[in-house]
This record gives sequence, C-alpha cells and structure tokens, in this order.
Amino acid sequence: MTARPAPLALCLALSAAFPAHATDERLTPILAAQQTTGTTLSEAMAELRAGRAPEGATILLFLARQGGAEAQFNLALLYSQGLGVPQNTREALYWAWRARLGGIAPANALIQRLGQAATPELRTELVTRITADLEPRIASGDGRAMLEQSILLAELLPKPDLAAAYAWQALSAALGTPNAAAARDATLAQIPAKDQLAAQDAAVARLRDLCKGGMQGHALCATLP
Repeated sequence: MTARPAPLALCLALSAAFPAHATDERLTPILAAQQTTGTTLSEAMAELRAGRAPEGATILLFLARQGGAEAQFNLALLYSQGLGVPQNTREALYWAWRARLGGIAPANALIQRLGQAATPELRTELVTRITADLEPRIASGDGRAMLEQSILLAELLPKPDLAAAYAWQALSAALGTPNAAAARDATLAQIPAKDQLAAQDAAVARLRDLCKGGMQGHALCATLP
C-alpha cells in the first residue's frame, strides 16, 4: 500500500512546485494580485511550516476572499486534507474552482481527485455560488470574469449550457480578453448550426442588459444595433 503524503508536506510542496505564472490553458494569471499578496502568502506558509495550521489557514482565507488565486489553491488543499480547518470537500472544490479560474493550473488535478464527491447537486450549487462572486465584476464590464463564467457553464454544470457559455465568451472576446476568441469559436462549433444565430442574438441581448447597468456608457455599448 502506497504511503499517503503528509497534508502539510503536500500543501507546501505543491505551492512551491507551481509558481504564480502557472496557468489554465484558457486563462492568463492575474499577476498583479499575486505580486501584491506575495509577502502575506509567505507568512501563511511560514505559519503552516511552524505547525500553526489554523493561523496559516486564517491568513489564506483572508487572501482567498480578496481574490488571491495561489491562496485559493492552498486553501483548497487545506480543506481537502482537513489541516487548519475541518475537512470539507464542498469548500475544497469551491476554492479549487476559484483557483482554477484564477489561472492556477494544478487546481485541475485537485478538482479531478475530488471529482467523485461532485454530485450534480453540488456542481449546481458551486456554479450558483461562484456566479455570485463573479457578478459584480461582470456587471462592471470585466471581460475576464465573463470568460470565467463561461467555463463554469460549459464545464462545471451537470448539463453544460453551451449557448450561455458562448454568449459570455462572445462578449469577453469583444472586450479583447486574451484567449476568449478561441474559446468562443470552439464553443460555437459545438452548437448545432440551426441554433447558432440564436446564440449570437443572445449575446447581444445580454450586452444590452449590461449596458442598462454597470456598463452604461461603455464604448462597447455604442456598438449595439
């Protein structure tokens, strides 16, 4: 029987092995966020090395809630192992998905490892929860957040909603978000030809709604037919 790695060793080893520039193939990392939280992230690692796991987890939770993708990944590891926090697969998956959307490629391996627990009900719950996190950014016209939302709809929902994913990718691409155009075209190719125009119209309708809110006055709104 293969020996299971110690939780702390796993957390620290993975953190060291995958630097801030590791990315999901669809997304580029939020480098500014990684740089601004680097010192405090190091403090969290120091607490964990010193055997003060709850203190380290508290720092990681603070950074994770601020959007730090590396902190989100390490927090997901802590929840999966029950180190510094009560073991909780729901929270581990939530933070692992947040980290993946933030550009931390190794989060994929953790998501896959926890995949058996990802029931359709939990998948739907996670989409709802993460969507709520993304909504303020989307409302303000953040193209990256729109791309992240599309990944949830295409990959995390129990039944992928490709039309809705395409709409967000189309808007993200229009805003110039890196990799969004390639994702948009790949998704459109999966939508039946008879439904493609409707999907494109839905993207325009979604933009019209956004332009009535936080995107009002945005240059993209001036392009509406």
